[in-house]
Amino acid sequence: MKHFIVVGKSERVVVAVLQGIKCFTKAKCTVIGDHETSKLSWSALCSRHIPIQFDQAPDLEVIKAINEIHKANPEAVVIPADCPAIRLVSRIQSQLHLPVTPIPEPETLDQMDDKWKFHEFCSEHNLNVPTTCYVGSKANLNFEEMVLKLGLPFVLKPSNESGSLGVQVIRSKEHYLKAIEGNDAYRFNSLIAQHYIEGEDIDLSLLAIHGRLSAFAIQQASGPRIKFVQNSELQALATRLCAASGFHGLMHIDARIEKSTGKVFLIESNPRFWASLTASVWCGLNFVEESIKASACADTNAGICVPLSLVSGTAYTRHPILRPAAWLSLVRFDQRGRLTRSATLDLYSLGKFTADLPVLAGRYLSKFLVRGFTALRNAHTIFQAVR
Repeated sequence: MKHFIVVGKSERVVVAVLQGIKCFTKAKCTVIGDHETSKLSWSALCSRHIPIQFDQAPDLEVIKAINEIHKANPEAVVIPADCPAIRLVSRIQSQLHLPVTPIPEPETLDQMDDKWKFHEFCSEHNLNVPTTCYVGSKANLNFEEMVLKLGLPFVLKPSNESGSLGVQVIRSKEHYLKAIEGNDAYRFNSLIAQHYIEGEDIDLSLLAIHGRLSAFAIQQASGPRIKFVQNSELQALATRLCAASGFHGLMHIDARIEKSTGKVFLIESNPRFWASLTASVWCGLNFVEESIKASACADTNAGICVPLSLVSGTAYTRHPILRPAAWLSLVRFDQRGRLTRSATLDLYSLGKFTADLPVLAGRYLSKFLVRGFTALRNAHTIFQAVR
């Protein structure tokens, strides 16, 4: 029987991968992770949780645990979910007796996972990127010189963090002095400064097999809605990026469409699974399933002519309980039904939703008050005008 071993440190990414698995199979899943993923032991998505500490290189323990699972489940497959997991599995892959889903070589991973190295690679291969300067410590940054090079606003961010941690759009010297120079809590040591592209965000998710695009999805987020769209320029940039790097595995690329020209600029990449993974699953492209299929092929380049694509459809990030339109999906037996049930009926998912309720309630109350105030102000303006 199939058995999937999901290795990962990021709870959000690991959960998304588990939900992707449950959409196409009833196979059991074991999670190998640290304290952040330990709560998944309460989830029906996970039959077992094996705790490790990624920063202490427990290679022998992980090799033993994985090979024991494989011995009991000959059809088991390893799925590294995030960058710490990919680095770990890369070190031990030669000692594992079972397939691993496609992952990049360590040097390629490091190149794509660091914003400055990614910028250098793209510049070297004539891929559109914003003008960027390496800063290092914030003590090295001269505001006036940076404005001359990049203009205002410009973006300041760590090259080696994820999830928008430390990202600041600097719009004035006052903002810079308050948020960066005079902020003792802003202590990042590998900063880059980047020209701000006035425009809108657009992302591309992909699976590449030895440099060839195998599947991709292009998405734009608007509030709780993720819409899949077409953009031939971004697709071409991603194709060239994969070919030039020989990329093998999964990647999520952040990009911007410049308002004045319509030109697409690559901003950064995440060479791993991503937290919004289930949006493409909802709309018909399951990157987890596709990566598992690729791991089963002896010749992983075979059959790749036209990549699978997702360029239409809409998914929602809001929890299904808050969307009555999604409730009917609970009784469906297709991919959307299984995905809805995994987010609503699972003990872990319900607990997570309950814990987040105070924050969600605060957001809704804030929006309600803002709309109410705006309506009263508009009514007052109209009243004054007709007096």
